Amino acid sequence: MGKNAARLFWPWLQVTVVSRRDVRREVEAVGAVFADRKDRALKAADFVFLAVPVDIIQKWTARINRYTRSDCVIMDCCTARVAAEEALKNIQRKRFGIPEIRRGTIPVIGNPDERIARYLGKWGCKLQPMTAEEYDRSNTDAGIAHFLGMALDLYLDDAQRNRLKTAKSGAFLLQLIEHLKGNSPTTYRETQVLNAYMSEARKGLIKVLENTDKELDKGIFRFRAYPREQWRE
Repeated sequence: MGKNAARLFWPWLQVTVVSRRDVRREVEAVGAVFADRKDRALKAADFVFLAVPVDIIQKWTARINRYTRSDCVIMDCCTARVAAEEALKNIQRKRFGIPEIRRGTIPVIGNPDERIARYLGKWGCKLQPMTAEEYDRSNTDAGIAHFLGMALDLYLDDAQRNRLKTAKSGAFLLQLIEHLKGNSPTTYRETQVLNAYMSEARKGLIKVLENTDKELDKGIFRFRAYPREQWRE
């Protein structure tokens, strides 16, 4: 998400990246500047975009409160919103969360800064206000797909994966796994572990799988396909 934010904002703002990792090449590739001195970068910032795990936020709180100007606006992109709001509660600046950055309708938690909202609108984003609880509940849909991908990654051996690569039916199982590799594991950890609603969602899916398995063992088959004219040849 940090790279996406840098690419998005650099045509409009001077983007300075603060990281404990040496990401100079990655930063320069998206048109940003790598900050050697974190505190100096915070003092100069009009906006701070926190692209860090939820459990790291509190380590930044005191530094943000101490070094940023009183009118500095704080944004974050944490996935588990209820947990994020708890971690962010001691930041003494105007703040809001945008857990997704893409064209189209995207959720915003809190009151967005008008300048950021206008810029995102020009880029093709429509902000949809949501509470942290609403977002976490809605994000269980994507979380179920992540859960299936992680389970398949543990279940499928190399021989099964090789067969699926050339199979007309079933190759989508590999796509579930490959999709997960395009993002940080931290994102999926937050969705599965820190989102309180995911446990219920996972157990609901598992219950359906178990019940379906029992019915199939008894010869009961409930699947309903599309109308015949929509079947693949």
